[in-house]
Amino acid sequence: MRDRVVVLARATFVEAMRDRMLLVVALFALGMVLFSRVLGWLSIEDELKMVQDFSLSGISCLALFLAMLVGAFSVAKEVERRTLYPLLSRDLTRGEFVVGKYLGLVFATWSCLAGAGIALLLWVAVWGGHPGEALLAALLGLLCESLLLVAVALFLGMLTAPAIAALGTCGFALAARSTEALRELASSGRADNAGFWSFAYQLLPNTEDVNFINATTTGLPIHWEQLLMGAAAMALWSTVFVGGAVVLFKRREF
Repeated sequence: MRDRVVVLARATFVEAMRDRMLLVVALFALGMVLFSRVLGWLSIEDELKMVQDFSLSGISCLALFLAMLVGAFSVAKEVERRTLYPLLSRDLTRGEFVVGKYLGLVFATWSCLAGAGIALLLWVAVWGGHPGEALLAALLGLLCESLLLVAVALFLGMLTAPAIAALGTCGFALAARSTEALRELASSGRADNAGFWSFAYQLLPNTEDVNFINATTTGLPIHWEQLLMGAAAMALWSTVFVGGAVVLFKRREF
């Protein structure tokens, strides 16, 4: 089983990396990193902090766009090209297919994010900056967030049309990045249904647990245990969505 999943993951990774749209999105993120220096010159505050903040925001958008492109459209492309049927006619089960697809898409997304992250580290170093642990934590947090985004995109891709799945992934990302607002609403005492909002905050995924972008500009201390707990939460939620994708895929008729 493991060999079949690894082979499929490797093939998915190679196919995703050959996608021209993936290259365009990655180059766009790289351009945002380079353009960040222009905004740094215009900033009245610390230039390098502005460079890091804008670049990390661009890489965060890159993670979302990659999940939308590779996750939501992956299975639909297999069906359209009719490459899915020879795979399922062999010993490969549908569960192995979904897991292999997911792992390959995650590795492809991580490769693009790692490339953009390395470019940012070099860019900061070129301009005399010293990349600290806040920048490293922010980049690691984006990798953790991409685990969940790819899983959600793959799940929605099994559930509905690719374009709708991509929009749904974007909506999910925006909601998961705004979950802290539910906690503030519940704790403010001004909400009529504070208990409901508190329950929703506890239930919904919260990608802010792995978001350390603000720490690069505010100078707040990095709590690595928070990153570890957030990474565990992202992995758990990813398992839930991948499991849901397996269930949906098993019910589909081709």
